[in-house]
Amino acid sequence: MYRELMLEKVISMLHGKTSLTGHELVRSVSIDSRSTRPGALFFALHGNRTDGHEYTTHALDRGACAVVVDHTTGCEQEIIVNDTLHALGTLAQAYRKAYASKGVKTIAVTGTNGKTTVKNAIAGILSMEQEVLSTKKNYNSLIGLPLTLFDLGPQHEYMVLEMGTSRPGEIARLCEIAQPDIGVITRIGAGHLQDLGSLAGVRKEKLSLIRSLPAHGTGFIGEGVGDIRGDNIINIDKSLLFNIEISEHDTTFTYQGHEFTTPLLGAANVYNCLIALYVTQHIGVAYSVQCDALRRIRPEPGRLVPFQRGDILIIDDTYNANPLSMRAAIDFAVQIDRPRIFILGDMLELGVYAKNMHEEIGRIAQQNCDLLLTFGPLARYYGGVNFSDKGELVQHVMASLSGNEMILVKASRGLCFEDIIELLLEEL
Repeated sequence: MYRELMLEKVISMLHGKTSLTGHELVRSVSIDSRSTRPGALFFALHGNRTDGHEYTTHALDRGACAVVVDHTTGCEQEIIVNDTLHALGTLAQAYRKAYASKGVKTIAVTGTNGKTTVKNAIAGILSMEQEVLSTKKNYNSLIGLPLTLFDLGPQHEYMVLEMGTSRPGEIARLCEIAQPDIGVITRIGAGHLQDLGSLAGVRKEKLSLIRSLPAHGTGFIGEGVGDIRGDNIINIDKSLLFNIEISEHDTTFTYQGHEFTTPLLGAANVYNCLIALYVTQHIGVAYSVQCDALRRIRPEPGRLVPFQRGDILIIDDTYNANPLSMRAAIDFAVQIDRPRIFILGDMLELGVYAKNMHEEIGRIAQQNCDLLLTFGPLARYYGGVNFSDKGELVQHVMASLSGNEMILVKASRGLCFEDIIELLLEEL
């Protein structure tokens, strides 16, 4: 938070009920009592494992000026609201309107796959010449996005925000908070079906971003969205890509007569780069700047990251998984001329479609690898050899190596497949 706020002003923004006089300064915002600093405003959020209302006293002990709660916890410095998560977003929205740079342009990126890479590519290109604030880590939710906005200052000319969703209405709320000028849908496929219900439900939710744009805004539409037309709509055209060359270490392609090289691996990342080129070209960034930025970009941890150990190549794609990203990872692996070992885990949140989608990916995987090893209850539907112990799985891999294999490791985040990466690196 670059600018301190009077607590009195914050109480008014939140329409909170309190006995506080509001003469203190709010110096930061916190949702974790352990990292709360003096002068912070602590929001007590309800989590899957913990409830922030249990830690209000701890936050105050660490110097919080007040705590935002939806029911009294017995502390004197309480601001009571109807919904603490909604209040966090409301404060971020008000902060953005009242105190941030009036000229900041906001670019929002959503989609089933590629959100983080496209967001990083756009931000990387723009930051070559502009001051840019972008989403850090996985701060793309109703919690993370507001926390990002509190870092917005008058020096920023662009804000590039990732927007994730798992339930209907979340994208619309994120747009209400961030007020994007440009909306990007990377691609749409099967993801979060457990709560979004169907592919049509995913499409409807993602399109909330385009519907939320102002009259002067621009929407960029990627694969799987459907035929979306309008004066402010630009559809991403893959046919403009030429001379795609994929290797173990980098990727080269040609777009509009210009050659680009990036350390990002695979055809899916070429498409991600294309989206970033579309957006930044629309803004007016020169080819030379785009080219330099894409050459500098690096993959996020767990997203097709190569590790070379002797003659063995490990591909860490453990950050998350759904049918689209599984296909993309397999498509990349097929381009590499090595014996291939696939270690695949469950794809979560697919609801009633889970069994069929695992079986379908399993058929594709078995056709394109020399050894398929799996971990997790749903992963049994892939076929191959299923394990219930990660250590045993890794030992099976080690016993199967002949010297120059590629090992692809991928699963949904809940499977914690980074453990397998660590075990493999230790063994090799």
